[in-house]
Amino acid sequence: MLGQFACFPTKPSVNDLSQFLGMRAAAFVLRRLLPIGMLVTVPASWAQSGSDGPDDSVINQLLALPDEVQEELPDDVKEFLAELDEESDWFPSASLTALVGERENVGLSAVVPQAAFFGEARAEGFLWWQPLDSVWEALAMIDGRYRSYESNPVVEDEQSWLGQAEVTWMPWRWLDVKTRAQGFYQDEVIDLSTSAAQRTVLPIQVLGGRADLKAQIYLPGGFSLESRAGTQRADYQHVAEDHYSRDWWHGVNWSPARWVRFSYGQQTIDRDYDFRSQTTAGGRSIGDTYLSFAQDEEQGRLRLKLNWRGEWQWNVLGGRLENRDNGAGFFDYDWERWQSELEWVSPEDRWEIRVEWEEKTTHYVNQTVGAGLNPAGREQIDRLWRGEVIWRFHDRWNARLEYEDTLSESNEIDATYADRTIWFGLSFDN
Repeated sequence: MLGQFACFPTKPSVNDLSQFLGMRAAAFVLRRLLPIGMLVTVPASWAQSGSDGPDDSVINQLLALPDEVQEELPDDVKEFLAELDEESDWFPSASLTALVGERENVGLSAVVPQAAFFGEARAEGFLWWQPLDSVWEALAMIDGRYRSYESNPVVEDEQSWLGQAEVTWMPWRWLDVKTRAQGFYQDEVIDLSTSAAQRTVLPIQVLGGRADLKAQIYLPGGFSLESRAGTQRADYQHVAEDHYSRDWWHGVNWSPARWVRFSYGQQTIDRDYDFRSQTTAGGRSIGDTYLSFAQDEEQGRLRLKLNWRGEWQWNVLGGRLENRDNGAGFFDYDWERWQSELEWVSPEDRWEIRVEWEEKTTHYVNQTVGAGLNPAGREQIDRLWRGEVIWRFHDRWNARLEYEDTLSESNEIDATYADRTIWFGLSFDN
C-alpha cells in the first residue's frame, strides 16, 4: 500500500487539492499493480534502467502461470486475474468513509477560537481502463467529503469535491504522453492571506477546472525527463479572487534502483485576476488596472522504499517559490517549504501508520509590520503535523484514527492562530 504524499499548510488551496488528486490517481494504480509486480521477474530492460515505467508483460506472465501456481497467489491478485479472465478492460473501485471528530478552531481565528464536534462523510470512486494489448489507458475518479458541525457560529458545514479524468498514450516503452482534466468545488473556511492586502480568513465557495498535457521520456541509467503544461480557472463567490492561470513544469527523475527515486523540477506560473486591481507600494488600489502574479518555483523530492517487517516508505520534499506582481510589488513574497512523510504497512497489510510534517516560511519583500523609520518585514510560518492509523480488520472494512495539528505564526498581532482536529471512523472498500 502506497500513501499519498500531501501536506497542506492551514487550509488547502485549490492548487494543493489539484495536486493531491493527481497523486491519489497514481496511488490507486500502484496499489493495484504493486503486489502483482512483486511476484514476477522484472523485465531485464527495466531492471537495468531502474525505471518505474509501465510494462504489460508483468500481467502477461501472471496469466501464463499454471493453474496450480496461480492458486498459491494472494487473494487480491487472484481476484485481479479473475477479472482479466472475464475479458474486462475496466477495473472499478470505490470506498465510503464515515467519521466523527472535534475541531478546535473552525474559523482559524487569532482571537477567539471556536471549537465544534462534527460528523464527516467521504466518498472515493475510481474507474481504470487498461486493455492488455493497447497503447492506451484511461482513469477517472471522484474524491469528496462533506462535514457538518454541531452548533458552530462560524460555519454550519464544509465540503470539497474533486473529479479527474486522464488518458495516457504509450506508443513505445520509452515514452508516455498523458492528458488530464480536473474539476473542483470547495465550500470551506480558507486563509487567503498570501494574496490579500490584509489578513483574510472566511468561508469561501470556489468552482473551477484544470487541464494538463504531460510527456515523459525514459532514458538509460534510471533517468527520465518530464515536461508538463497546464491551465486552470477558478471562480469564487463573495470575494474578488477569480483568476485564470497558466503553468509550465520541467524536470528530471532518477531511479537507479527500485527502492530509491529522486526528482527535481522547475515551474513557472502566470496568474491573471479578473477583478482585482494593482496596488501602490502601500497597498492602495489603483483604478483601471488588473492584477497579475508571476511565480517561479523549484523543488526536489526524494523517495525511499524498504521492506523490513513490513513495507516502509519515506518521502521528503524541499522547495522555494518567488512571487512577483505586475504593480509596485506590494504582493511580492518568497517562501521556502519542507515536507516529510513516513509510512509503514504491516506484512499482511492489516495495519498502516503514516506521519506527515510540513513547514513553510513566507517572507514579504515590501510589506512591513509596525511603525517607525525601519519597520520589520512581514513574515509568516505555517507548520503542520498529521498522523493516521488504519486497521484493516476485514477485507472490505477498516477503522481509522486521524490527527492533524496546524499552527500559523506571524509577526502581525492578529495573524497567529492554531487549529487541531481529531477524527475516528470506519471505511468500506469495494
